[in-house]
Amino acid sequence: MLLAFDIGNTNIKVGVFNDSCENMICSFAISSATIRTSDEYYLLIKQMLSDYSVFDKLNASVISSVVPSITESISNAVFKICNRKPFVIGSGTRTGFPIKIDVQAQLGADIVSNTAAAFLCRKPPFVVVDLGTATTVTAVDSSGCLVGTSIIPGATVSLNALNSSAALLSDTTLNTPVSIIGKNSHDSICSGVYYSNVFAIDGFINALTKELCKNGEKLAVIGTGGLSEVILPACRDDFLVAKDLTLKGAAHLFYCNISNRHS
Repeated sequence: MLLAFDIGNTNIKVGVFNDSCENMICSFAISSATIRTSDEYYLLIKQMLSDYSVFDKLNASVISSVVPSITESISNAVFKICNRKPFVIGSGTRTGFPIKIDVQAQLGADIVSNTAAAFLCRKPPFVVVDLGTATTVTAVDSSGCLVGTSIIPGATVSLNALNSSAALLSDTTLNTPVSIIGKNSHDSICSGVYYSNVFAIDGFINALTKELCKNGEKLAVIGTGGLSEVILPACRDDFLVAKDLTLKGAAHLFYCNISNRHS
């Protein structure tokens, strides 16, 4: 069985796959804000997996990470679990699709994983929107080439910035606004943060439709990330929301690259 990690700035998502990237047995998330040793990660992961009767069956692992300081600790913990080093997605990973950006080494593993998984459920051209600490919009053209990404502050980052920088604005938690125009500080902040992401996402997709679909193609849109189920319902209605897209993409990349070594 394959143990997959999606290490983000806010959370570490963990999934267990049986024999393909589409068959995820279980998943859970732990905070990435707390500094932990590899031994602590080992014990925590073992505890979280205890209810699924899979711990002793794990023999391979893959890591998609945008937090290098955590990657090594998780790698050491995974070595104790699977008795072999994990496959870490990065420069040199065979993706199965061309990438046309200036510096490929700067492309986040999460974006690569998301794109790999998106190919399994949609045909190009498509756009993948990942709503996490940052909101990323990744474009794949009609030939199946990843042509670039836009990165904007995530909704939680924007909310925290207002809470910490504006003295007269009270602490606010993000939720779905009752109206697009707030009548008090709390509702006004929620509306501003929420709909700034909604309008940005819709605006990017409208612009990318013109750029990627010059011959009348239909642009598919896939959404993922921790805030996808909160924000995307207010966006255009043809989003495919796939909350575990990064984990599935990481698993797919593992099977494409080195699964034959563990057969």
